[in-house]
Amino acid sequence: MKLRRLVLALAVVVQPVTLVAQEADSAAVRIQVVPDTPTASTAGDSLTVGDAVWVTVQTSGPRGHYLLPETLVEAYGEHPELAVLESARQDGQLRLRVALFRPGPFVLPTVRAGVATAEGDTLRVPVYADTIQVASVLAPGDTLLADIKPLWVSGGISLWFWILLGLLIALALLAWWWWRRRGQIDELPQVRPDAYQIARRQLESLQQEPPSPGRRIVAAAEIGEIVRVYLTDGWAVSARERTTFELLPTLPERWRPIRPALASLLSAVDLVKFARLAPEPGEVPRLARTGLECVDRLVQTRQPPEILEAEEAAS
Repeated sequence: MKLRRLVLALAVVVQPVTLVAQEADSAAVRIQVVPDTPTASTAGDSLTVGDAVWVTVQTSGPRGHYLLPETLVEAYGEHPELAVLESARQDGQLRLRVALFRPGPFVLPTVRAGVATAEGDTLRVPVYADTIQVASVLAPGDTLLADIKPLWVSGGISLWFWILLGLLIALALLAWWWWRRRGQIDELPQVRPDAYQIARRQLESLQQEPPSPGRRIVAAAEIGEIVRVYLTDGWAVSARERTTFELLPTLPERWRPIRPALASLLSAVDLVKFARLAPEPGEVPRLARTGLECVDRLVQTRQPPEILEAEEAAS
């Protein structure tokens, strides 16, 4: 009876400690959005409602944490007072071009972006922003506020015509999609039995150090593509159509011990592909070895559990 009470007391004490550790890990990462310094063309009140402005996403925190840009764009997309027009990488930082639709001192809404850790977990970190001054759009000689220019000009073809045309196009696309899917409903995804051998042969050929930074970028991107193709062809996992942030949570539970290595590999490759940052010398052979380790460990999970247990007992 005393032993049982002691176990319950330890369980109650350990649970809060785990939660505090997760919160501390998330709080160690900070994301700040800073607008570009005003120039002669955008100084003063010249930035008006609907104009586009570039902002820089600055991140800080422990090494091994990677911002997932698509989560930030999706979070801003839920707020109608702004629109993300495009994104770019410059000097290793993410830059966004946004249009603002509210006059006055404008602060981008505080949203939460995804940050991937080296262990394959995803943290939700708040994003803070500086103030941007936005002027109203006034008609010349008038005091009528016209923050957003009208999207529809009176006259011409009726609005109902375009609505009806859009419905007809949507129905045609729906019928085409249904016809394409009609013969595929009961089909199971096909896998290639030689996908493992192909992936391993390709990864072994990339273990040599590329001669230039440009070749290192190409080689690192190719390593990530080989692993994604292997997941698609060898396991019927939709790895080529998903981002790393979308892919990792959908992997089978039995792959949990392999997730940290996959997350580290794919995150490093994403940084090379999208930021166009050349890997350090020696990094490409290391990525190739990590890819070989991943495909080798994945193919071992095809053995039934009883065979694995028998092998462990024999050893």
